[in-house]
Amino acid sequence: MNPAKVTVTELIAWGLDGYPYRDSAADDKHGELAQYVKQAQQRLSERDCYESYTPLLLEQRESINHLLAECEQRPDLQAEYEGLDWTLGVVDLRRLLAFQRRLIFSSATRALSTPKQSDWHGLTSLAMGPPRKIEHHLVSNGSAAGNLDVSLRSTNPDLQLHWKPKAKSGDLPALSLYGGSPFFEVAVLRGRWFLRDGYHRAYRLLQDGVYCVPAVVISARTIDELGATEPWFFNEEQLFSCRPPRVLDFLDESMVLHYERAALLKVIRIRVEESFELFDETHDVQGE
Repeated sequence: MNPAKVTVTELIAWGLDGYPYRDSAADDKHGELAQYVKQAQQRLSERDCYESYTPLLLEQRESINHLLAECEQRPDLQAEYEGLDWTLGVVDLRRLLAFQRRLIFSSATRALSTPKQSDWHGLTSLAMGPPRKIEHHLVSNGSAAGNLDVSLRSTNPDLQLHWKPKAKSGDLPALSLYGGSPFFEVAVLRGRWFLRDGYHRAYRLLQDGVYCVPAVVISARTIDELGATEPWFFNEEQLFSCRPPRVLDFLDESMVLHYERAALLKVIRIRVEESFELFDETHDVQGE
């Protein structure tokens, strides 16, 4: 496969959203695409209505309690879920719903190997991975007006800028780079269990016949805490419908569409401008 290309695997039985890369890939095959969607929807209509079963595996969790106890002490894990109701457990991937529509694969992600089901050390390392990379390329451009534009470019689609907490009173606020959660996450909301993060890892595990994996288990109180808030995810009505999308559906060839698109870079742009404003004591106090 061309290294500048990635492969998209998209769930289509719940209708299509406005995704320009799919539209351009299937520009000359609209009739075929409509037929694929119709066939997937027909298969979905034949499925029994969803019944929620807990994916939590208490016996397996007990057997690796010593491994998860070490993970619970990680400062980055505790910081990641501050303010959420969470614990660590072991889950069955086959019982999880999916709110992501698409998985994006490069040649590198397809080449990764997965641990065996009996390898709990390997599975724990996979699920509770090290902090994700924040490697990026910095591009800065000045202007005659004295403004400064800075761009951070990265192959990590989850790269973000976060405010760094002040170490002590009086410290200047600072920005830090965040590479995204390295943890395998499951969340329950209104009695339904969802894969919150770790979709590519789940796909690889299921392909290799591995169903049981350690995870951070979150009891979500809102759709925001669930994390299904991006416009390119399935909406709340679809997720709580009679036949919602499942993680297993990504492996069902009758339920997905495969196509290629160009690889993308994550770009974060920052503009620095200097100016003078009238002094306002009220604003100055509020700024403190």
